[in-house]
Amino acid sequence: MPSPKFLKGFRHELANRAFALAAVRRMASRLQGQPSHPFWKTYADLERFNQPRYQAAADRWGLDTTPGVLTRLKAWLLSSVPRPLQGLLLRIVHHETVKYMAWLQGLRKIGPADAQRFLDYMIDQEQLQLDMMRMALNGRYRDVVRQADTFFLKYNGVRLLAEHPLPPATAELP
Repeated sequence: MPSPKFLKGFRHELANRAFALAAVRRMASRLQGQPSHPFWKTYADLERFNQPRYQAAADRWGLDTTPGVLTRLKAWLLSSVPRPLQGLLLRIVHHETVKYMAWLQGLRKIGPADAQRFLDYMIDQEQLQLDMMRMALNGRYRDVVRQADTFFLKYNGVRLLAEHPLPPATAELP
């Protein structure tokens, strides 16, 4: 069983994923037809891709993924930023995500040894977010889609958490 410190941190990460899913899904909807739409849509695609993977980890560790009222309100407020302020918003979010990534790497270090594949995925998807934000800040919205597609291909169909540990290898083969 994971440590209480890890579980507390992972609850925070679950809330962050729920927040991101709600916020970027709404941003993608609001910005259809805008040059930045591919970024927001791809970010929403990433969060939808993350959802079943995070749900499996939460189920394994007995955690609830239902976002709280404050998480939903924060997502709604952030995704309501007027269009002229979205560049500033993205710069602020990128800056905060850089700091969050350092914290997340610490969380991975204290995570359960039998969940390293999932914990590595957790870091990889956060790195993808940072890369996508950097590209969007430079107006490279189409590059965001290509980068995310590579990530989706890498992880599509990959089991990140084993349901049961593999039995020990036997010395004798039939």
